[in-house]
Amino acid sequence: MGEETPKARKPRADQARNRERLLAAAGEVFRSDGASLEAVARKAGVGIGTLYRHFPTREALFQAVYAREVEALEALAGTGDLTVWMRAALEMVATKKGMVTALAPALDKDAPFFTEQSARLVAAVAALRDRAVAAGQVRAEVEADDLMRVLLGLSYGPGADASRAGLLLDVFLDGLRPR
Repeated sequence: MGEETPKARKPRADQARNRERLLAAAGEVFRSDGASLEAVARKAGVGIGTLYRHFPTREALFQAVYAREVEALEALAGTGDLTVWMRAALEMVATKKGMVTALAPALDKDAPFFTEQSARLVAAVAALRDRAVAAGQVRAEVEADDLMRVLLGLSYGPGADASRAGLLLDVFLDGLRPR
């Protein structure tokens, strides 16, 4: 008789709820307060021990929030609306901005996690761009990488101003239309 491998247990309902509450709270806290794990736990209505049971490090929490938002953007790309997607992507970038500053020394932009997430985002925007070009809504010379550069520039470029980013994105999107 061979050894049986234990089956992965499904998390209890309260554990799953706590994880979801922590991820939602972290997205909000990272957008406004930066990287305070205590603030995340407080906003989620759980103790700091519960946060650490789900996410043993600040980096683990950040990666979980980021991966969740990339997944949401991939799903949104299926709708086919480039403008809606670009606005949502701009919001996602704003969500991680506070954490990027706090974690900059520990983040390796070339790590597999980040290169995989970046590839997922580029694939999503490329599909949207291709559909928009085919529909005559976007100039053919605009590439998916151009769209990503604009998102990053609006959020992290010199003089980036979150209060003006939406307006500037609208101006950019208006300029994408064929002449």
